[in-house]
Amino acid sequence: MGRLVLDALDEGPPPFVIGITSSAQDVQLVYELNVSLGVALSRSKDVICRQSKIITRHALYHGNYSGSNINLFWNYPENSEWISKTDRKGAGLFSKEIEEAPMLSFITKPKNVSAILTIDPGLSQNEMVILKNKLSVSPSLVYQKHIPWLRIRGRENLLFEPIK
Repeated sequence: MGRLVLDALDEGPPPFVIGITSSAQDVQLVYELNVSLGVALSRSKDVICRQSKIITRHALYHGNYSGSNINLFWNYPENSEWISKTDRKGAGLFSKEIEEAPMLSFITKPKNVSAILTIDPGLSQNEMVILKNKLSVSPSLVYQKHIPWLRIRGRENLLFEPIK
């Protein structure tokens, strides 16, 4: 049914990606987007991303908008852990280093991106203008920016496969 395609090896044109800065948490933002866009984004299977020695788990929401698949990837992880339990940083309670894996956001450029919204296949120019106008109505949406597809580093980590 849909796909969150952030894999350079995927066939077909890349999805349109919008970086969103929001003052809200993911559930509130999804609710506001559902109201303002008239979509029904719902929680899908979490996305697991690898960053150096850390694995992070991010929330993913999926729905349809104007005949396209729309996915919202929450950039702040819900949890994170070391890839190797024996090679983790930190030596315990009295160490100045941390024992738990840091909660790193996956998308670091541009800064302060709370979530990314992907639309696949992309919309026409008129549909994009309508979408951006509808997004600007959301009270907790502070900023939105188109992120060029190839500028997302580590996109091979993110792959949405629908539940069958």
